[in-house]
Amino acid sequence: MSSELQWQIVRNTNCFLLKRNGTTFTSEPYNLTGRSSFKNCGMVNKRVVAVDAAPANKGVVLRVAKARAVNRPAKRFNNIVMRKNNRRIIRSIRKNTTRQNYRTDLTEAAVRRACAIVRSQNAKAPSSTGSKRRHKKN
Repeated sequence: MSSELQWQIVRNTNCFLLKRNGTTFTSEPYNLTGRSSFKNCGMVNKRVVAVDAAPANKGVVLRVAKARAVNRPAKRFNNIVMRKNNRRIIRSIRKNTTRQNYRTDLTEAAVRRACAIVRSQNAKAPSSTGSKRRHKKN
């Protein structure tokens, strides 16, 4: 069955739909942007990209689907764990999504998701709420 036909069947009736303020969002596991559209849908496209946090909040996991293993769920995804610095993570995500024209349209969304995950993992400790003034002793 073609992915366009699958999208026409699934677009209004699936368990991941969230309708808020006249806009339709989705909570699919392989949707990078959260928007409900054919381009971003992880259920119907053969080539899918996902970015998640690595275990123990140390790095990022890039999940790339193999187009030929659609009917074999156990072998469908390549998981690439990246624990280097931000620039190397961004470079490797761009390299993996644009190689052989895999999904060049999802490259920037994957980079933005990875940057947000890394930024949340490197969160600074909260500073004290009050200002500390040192009083001179007379």
